[in-house]
Amino acid sequence: MANPEHTRAPLRVNRSFRILWTGQFAAQLGPGMGAVAYPVILLDLGGTPALTGSVTFLLGVAAVAARLPAGAAADRFDRRALMIAAQGTRMLAMAVLCAGLFTGATWMLWLVVVVALVDVVGHEAYRFAERAALRHIVRPGDLSAAVGRNEARNQVASLVGPVLGGWLMAASRALPFGAAALGHAFAAFGLLFVKERLQDPRTPRGSGDGGGHHTWTEAFTWIWARPELRVLLLSCVTPNLVITGVVLTVVMVGAEAGVGTGQIGTVLGVASLGGICGALGASALLRRFSSRTLVLAALWWLPVTVVVAIPLVDHWTVVFPLAGAMAAAPLLSIILGTYQLLNTPDRLQARVGSACTFVTGVAAPLGPLAAGFGLQFAGTPPLFLGFTLLMSVVAVWVSLDPSTRRLSSLPASPDRSPGTPPDQAPPSAKEVS
Repeated sequence: MANPEHTRAPLRVNRSFRILWTGQFAAQLGPGMGAVAYPVILLDLGGTPALTGSVTFLLGVAAVAARLPAGAAADRFDRRALMIAAQGTRMLAMAVLCAGLFTGATWMLWLVVVVALVDVVGHEAYRFAERAALRHIVRPGDLSAAVGRNEARNQVASLVGPVLGGWLMAASRALPFGAAALGHAFAAFGLLFVKERLQDPRTPRGSGDGGGHHTWTEAFTWIWARPELRVLLLSCVTPNLVITGVVLTVVMVGAEAGVGTGQIGTVLGVASLGGICGALGASALLRRFSSRTLVLAALWWLPVTVVVAIPLVDHWTVVFPLAGAMAAAPLLSIILGTYQLLNTPDRLQARVGSACTFVTGVAAPLGPLAAGFGLQFAGTPPLFLGFTLLMSVVAVWVSLDPSTRRLSSLPASPDRSPGTPPDQAPPSAKEVS
């Protein structure tokens, strides 16, 4: 059973939430720095845009493939121990890469790829355990705000990370990875001071948590039975693909044009201000507008930002359409995340969360792959027009889907067997907002 609500402090003074938030912020700087560092290092080692895009694609595939096992592990094993192990492993991997870059080893290309793989898999293992633990440290009425703050945290890290990584790389190629190692160590250490139980007591195997094939299918069955959740998942899939493709294109175009890594990182960091505004403003927007209105507005706004970016991709003013696109993405994620957290029983929390992010992220690796090959063989305008067409098709689809109308008032009732009390009282539509 989750920690009783009366023992949990309001979000503004919730010590455990602050510890998790701060630790994960420090760890999230690593992927932010890697958004600049990995492509630049691969190009430094003689890689082409197509190779860089292919490696980024493989990393994305590895991240998506790790999500279902990560979710199952977070539901089955001790979440605190899992999070500490994930951050510790990432710390060691970054320390090895940092040492390798200082020594100038000839097998650096392979080391970069292996460390990046360890990093993305460790990130997936941590994120679902943290997400599932959230309901045990904050009150049900604070969940929407907590999800929004976590999304804002990710966006702030996306702002600071590229800027920090770009300027650290300008001083030394190894410095961003040394800083990432310190961030992971800080996150792991902070978990020792979170005193709450981060999951319900585990039931004996076979008494409700499922096993074997059932472990993998139960979460998807739960999702499939909820049309509103399916619409939200579809709404998040294509933006992930398009934004990752656009960002990598901006990095590669800048690198090929001889723009310094510090300037490239600054552009990506400033663009992330849009994501921060979207995340921080989500709660206010959800109080004024229905979820349906916001989802449709975000989906129709994204193609506009990609078209506007076409003539600006090799100029610093590309920061404005990038910021516009990044403002829409966290809004969609917060609506999806809040719905999932409020409605999922604890025994399925991490599995349903990982299944949702598996679905929303399954197409994301195609963005960098399309960016690499599209930039090398077609150029930026055809590549971005293709992204625009894809986003427009999804916007039309969601607009016409009858299930989208139900998003105006999200139902919130944990899945349970007849006669079994819910894990928590169903929140009202106002609370979901």
